[in-house]
Amino acid sequence: MFDTSPEGILNIISQGESATVEFKQRFPPTDIIARVLAAFANTNGGILLIGIADDGSIVGIPEHDVKSLIERLHRLASSLLGYPVQIGNVTIQGKSIIYAIVDKVPMHLGPVLSSKGEFLKRDGARIVSIPGSSLKGVLHQFVETLKDENKKEFKIFVAMSFRDEEEPALEDYYRAMQRAVNRTKMPIVLRRVDLIDGDFEISQKIMDEIDKSDAIIADFTLTSRNVYFELGYARGKDIRIIQTARKGTSLEFDIRNWKTIFYRNATELEEKLIPELQAAYKEFIEKKS
Repeated sequence: MFDTSPEGILNIISQGESATVEFKQRFPPTDIIARVLAAFANTNGGILLIGIADDGSIVGIPEHDVKSLIERLHRLASSLLGYPVQIGNVTIQGKSIIYAIVDKVPMHLGPVLSSKGEFLKRDGARIVSIPGSSLKGVLHQFVETLKDENKKEFKIFVAMSFRDEEEPALEDYYRAMQRAVNRTKMPIVLRRVDLIDGDFEISQKIMDEIDKSDAIIADFTLTSRNVYFELGYARGKDIRIIQTARKGTSLEFDIRNWKTIFYRNATELEEKLIPELQAAYKEFIEKKS
């Protein structure tokens, strides 16, 4: 997040141009601005400062031009990006500076192409064009870039009954969850407290694991009390929940109105889990972006 107070802008200027900062002495042609905004959007976001020379000296924008130039910048950003951009002006040393703050493009809106159809990114303070002989090639490169940038594991805590001696099929259900994860081909990792090595107090360990998780699968087969506890704790933490239960399971009133995946056997659980896992991972990546 960039500080757009006069002091904050001065601090940004003092550090010079970088992968996330671009100076322009005057309001450049439309295609030049489009390149800067697109490159920021396709990389990690950034701030464009207009009225600043390459060496960081404050030149300023004529006061009578500020309003019209900001409106022009708004129209260009809206047309090019399709999502909000923070645009404004600040007075430093009696001179007006226009700024535009661009966030990284959300995955479902990317990639952002320049007016010439180029896929641009930042390489330090430079803008580089990523090779691609066609739009298909550009889209492929964008997807590959996202894969590289989003290798962080998506951690799912599994809350379920451990009473295998009472219901041997519980182990089959957990293996079905593992198979569903493998079939998504996404970096999803399942964690279950009884499969974690070490000496710990179970309730505290459960809460610690949920705190570190991006989602939980809460399976209510055998209506175990521990699963209700874990679900309640996760909801309090606003963690993404996938709720499952074998058909015929009687759910308590406080959870029965939430979406639940009911299944007859491990095969059906595996099939039904795949789209839920994909949706949860997509939300995770969009929030990250």
